[in-house]
Amino acid sequence: MSDYLDDLERERDGYEMRNEKEGVTIKCEEKFVEYWRKRGFVIVDKSKIRLVKE
Repeated sequence: MSDYLDDLERERDGYEMRNEKEGVTIKCEEKFVEYWRKRGFVIVDKSKIRLVKE
């Protein structure tokens, strides 16, 4: 598998965020939290995440 995909599958610290108005849940790294907050998302959980499932 490519290094790019390997990096996306790597477990990392992250956040699960939810926009109740739109009914959408996302996962992101800390550097994107403010970006998503400006779009109406709130933090639901902080935990280990994978951006792409194996």
